[in-house]
Amino acid sequence: MLEIRDLDAGYGDTQVLFGMDMQVQRGEVVAIVGSNGVGKTTLLRTIAGLLQPMRGSIRFDGAEIGGQATKSIVEQGVVLVPEGRRLFPRMTVRRNLELGAYSKRARPHLEQRLDFVHRLFPILQERAQQLGGTLSGGQQQMCAIARGLVAMPELLMLDEVSLGLAPIAVDRVYDAIQSIRDSGVTLLIVEQNVSRALAMADRAYVLQHGHAALSGTGRELSQNPEVQSIYLGLNHKTETLA
Repeated sequence: MLEIRDLDAGYGDTQVLFGMDMQVQRGEVVAIVGSNGVGKTTLLRTIAGLLQPMRGSIRFDGAEIGGQATKSIVEQGVVLVPEGRRLFPRMTVRRNLELGAYSKRARPHLEQRLDFVHRLFPILQERAQQLGGTLSGGQQQMCAIARGLVAMPELLMLDEVSLGLAPIAVDRVYDAIQSIRDSGVTLLIVEQNVSRALAMADRAYVLQHGHAALSGTGRELSQNPEVQSIYLGLNHKTETLA
């Protein structure tokens, strides 16, 4: 569904991604994990058209989308839920969700999509007339994900989906992610909660120094000694001896 080859990207003269290669198959949940500053958000922003590639290819369903305008990429079914939620705080929850349907692709299906996200996140229907900025952090994340779903994505990209959330809110968000996956939407997730991401993911990539240093199934990477030591906080030598 998504194929990235030899991708370089960054900000101005500062290069962040160096020869990034990855693939996402239709129906998968794919996680991108790694330390701060290794290029996870840069990768999603480049796929979404918010950054122009310096070099390389981004193909979605066989068509090149690298360098296209974000509006065009959304129309083709690639939607980004950005880090920090980015709701309009002085607009109601309902209005924030409606803005997800600004594209020609989604506009005719607004009511159908609202019904879908209200089933997924009932609290958003209850709080429809509440201002977005007055929601709790978990509710704001639900609203941001719901707004992305209103845009009718085939590939939904979630950036730091659990950042700053209480554990119970993280559980609710990940339950929703499973339901989204079951609905047929393909998911690409950037996440600092590595253990949670790997438990959910069919496959994952570990970014280091702007490229994919490791890849494999979520289970394989969660059992990899290097990943356990660096990202999961486990002392592999000690546990092996034990």
